[in-house]
Amino acid sequence: MWEFVGRISNIVQLVSVFPWLFTAYFFWRRAKRYKTLLQQEEQAVSNVPFAIAIGLIGTGDISGQVSQFLKNKNLQMGIEPLFLPSGQGITKDNMQDLLHKLLKIKSKLTDKGATEVHLFIASPVAFGVAIGAILDNWIPVKVYHKSHTGDYEFWTKLHKGYIPGLDHSLLKDVMDAEL
Repeated sequence: MWEFVGRISNIVQLVSVFPWLFTAYFFWRRAKRYKTLLQQEEQAVSNVPFAIAIGLIGTGDISGQVSQFLKNKNLQMGIEPLFLPSGQGITKDNMQDLLHKLLKIKSKLTDKGATEVHLFIASPVAFGVAIGAILDNWIPVKVYHKSHTGDYEFWTKLHKGYIPGLDHSLLKDVMDAEL
């Protein structure tokens, strides 16, 4: 009896490896497709792009660094700076004023017909969340981060949430092949 149970157990183990392999392949393929689409997003630029350079950690205006990065990448666009003077940082007392200034920049870029924003941020994480809330559901926003090497790198594109069949987004491109 136990010999029979042992054989059945071995068969179940051998058969169960196939769903696991299929699932692993499925997720590997999705990750590869997402990475490819993200690289394509990084290189694509719309008709009227702008950059927003936010420096709020006491480093002063970072628009010079951003300008050099854009020049190295052969990207031509206007830069809207938002910064505090060197040696000053963001506090709960000046946060509302800075958010109001960001809203003014958003309105200004909307009036200019901006079709996408390249966002360069040097600020506390809490303020980054507020930035995301302000720029949510507006135009495509490409987020850049200054890495430990001192160069900016593209991290992600902020876009509206995905509803199958309703909107075009990077996530939709990844998911549609599977639906």
